Amino acid sequence: MLRKEWFGYVSKVRRRLSRKNKAPVSHQVAMKEAALTWPQEKQKILRRKKREEKKARNTLLLPEKNTVPK
Repeated sequence: MLRKEWFGYVSKVRRRLSRKNKAPVSHQVAMKEAALTWPQEKQKILRRKKREEKKARNTLLLPEKNTVPK
């Protein structure tokens, strides 16, 4: 479930480190750096998914407001 998000986050960290160091950064180094801040990022991702699921569930349950009886 979170595997794609993890590798996306490593990619983001790798780009950030490359800009900071002005030199290419290996994937392995980026993974080590990303592991330090991953718990906070993981919580953000989980909260976002929960919020989106809740929004989708609520939109399915609510009736259309645009229907006007004639």
